[in-house]
Amino acid sequence: MLSDKTVVTLTGRMRTVRKHGGLTFAQLEDGSGVIQIALRRDRIGEDGYRYFHDTADMGDFIEVRGTAFVTKTGQRTLDVDSYRIIAKSLLPMPEKWHGLTDTEVRYRQRYLDLLANEQVRAIFKTRATIVRTIRSYLDAKDFLEVETPILQAIPGGASAKPFVTHHNALDADMYLRVAPELFLKRCLVGGFERVYEVARCFRNEGIDHSHNPEFTQVEGYVAYMDYEGLMVFLEDMTREVIRACGRDPAAVPFKEFSLNFADPWPRIKFRDAILAHAKLDIEQFQDRDSIARQAAKMGVPVEKTDSHTTIIDNIFKHHVRPNIVQPTYLIDYPVEISPLAKRKADDPRYVEMFQLVYGGGVENIKAFSELNDPLDQEERFRIQQEAREGGDEEAQFGDDDYVTALKHGMPPTAGFGIGIDRLTATLTNSHNLKEVILFPTLKPQI
Repeated sequence: MLSDKTVVTLTGRMRTVRKHGGLTFAQLEDGSGVIQIALRRDRIGEDGYRYFHDTADMGDFIEVRGTAFVTKTGQRTLDVDSYRIIAKSLLPMPEKWHGLTDTEVRYRQRYLDLLANEQVRAIFKTRATIVRTIRSYLDAKDFLEVETPILQAIPGGASAKPFVTHHNALDADMYLRVAPELFLKRCLVGGFERVYEVARCFRNEGIDHSHNPEFTQVEGYVAYMDYEGLMVFLEDMTREVIRACGRDPAAVPFKEFSLNFADPWPRIKFRDAILAHAKLDIEQFQDRDSIARQAAKMGVPVEKTDSHTTIIDNIFKHHVRPNIVQPTYLIDYPVEISPLAKRKADDPRYVEMFQLVYGGGVENIKAFSELNDPLDQEERFRIQQEAREGGDEEAQFGDDDYVTALKHGMPPTAGFGIGIDRLTATLTNSHNLKEVILFPTLKPQI
């Protein structure tokens, strides 16, 4: 806090200028806030005063030296003795009072969006708080943060279409990772028991309000824990993140809803959820043709390359997911949906997997007890390869080296992935991921 008669030097961007004869008021802004400065003709001289108005524009960065005082209206102000322009703005600033509202310009020229809209800057401060809190929480639980390859020979760990590139020195095609999962689990084979990564991932798929080709997720793995223990762990961590962002876990505003993350989250089996909302028992449709016909009757699009499992998942997305408002764990998915999850001991048709769904269809946390049986993993990779050869571009790649790693032994493990973009959208009540990604992927301008 500046006191009267304190002589200080300040730097910042000039945001407004108001001239009143021989007195000019301007607002100077930096990362700590805004302060008013006053330039008097009789204080800085006729030449200095005229030069300021001839050369200084809103958006310029200036350095000022002067004495603090309080105006008659009670506004703390710096009475300027001297000034200099330290960086020039050659293009005009967005209009101050109405902000920048053109959505296309906001995303393409995010720097202008940040300058004009304080609430946008607040979104990205919240995003930083989310990542920092997750890191702190995991570090306090003895997790080790590691880094795994982004450029991979085999894009494993998720059912997604990868981006492909070519490495000239190796004369080999390479892929941007779709997930860090298989490398993180290699760390558990190697002896680390708790690892995580804040991972940038890439999927060569569509762009819409809830998908961006590159995105950030936190993936973590815990030895000697199963998916039931992990559900409790992630509930606690999520509440910690919500509180760190200044929200009440019991009443998080999102869309037209008030989400309650404070109470224990209900757990509903995948099959039961479809039965309740779509009036369909998936166990009555064991072959692809029968479920395809049923999906068509229900208005769910079916592509020729869609597998039996893909069709069931699409029925879930169309008829179940939109009806889930309060935070809910969907658990126990068909084994075909996740080739990396451990089968349930009492019913091997299903796996120990769960997803967090809320807000009328947002899917964020995805987690499961990890498959650590190398022979079962080898067979599931084979089935995925057959699906790829049948035209399913999102079927997972087999990874022989990962299977070899499993043959050396991986402890019973639970693993999770949390989408940072979607979590930020939730906690800032943003309805398009482009709002929470600083520089989202956009169609190139011609």
